[in-house]
Amino acid sequence: TLDRSSAESDVYKRQLLMGAWAYSQQKEIYGLWYNQEGEFVKIFENDTFNRFAVESGTKKKITISKGTIEYVDKELRIVRKDTIDTYDLCYYVGNETMVICRPRSPKAWLWYKIR
Repeated sequence: TLDRSSAESDVYKRQLLMGAWAYSQQKEIYGLWYNQEGEFVKIFENDTFNRFAVESGTKKKITISKGTIEYVDKELRIVRKDTIDTYDLCYYVGNETMVICRPRSPKAWLWYKIR
């Protein structure tokens, strides 16, 4: 995870991500992604998602969150279906990686594309 603790660094991170957004948002956000925390997120072409982990011994899929994605003002509006919550997240999609700001946090996830 990327970690910056001050409000100033959060503003800087958003400016950096949004500045890069103009050059790269033609890349594909849909597909299966993983992060170094052992989580996966599958983003479907109907703009729904399922974030999950896989239990190591049984290979059982454990849902962490799921919902829908709307694209609003160059951010992802997440509408959770597993709980009552909605929030906007800055994001950037590259060729093989994706950065998504965490909700209500100065941290971000770094996701790697599987397919």
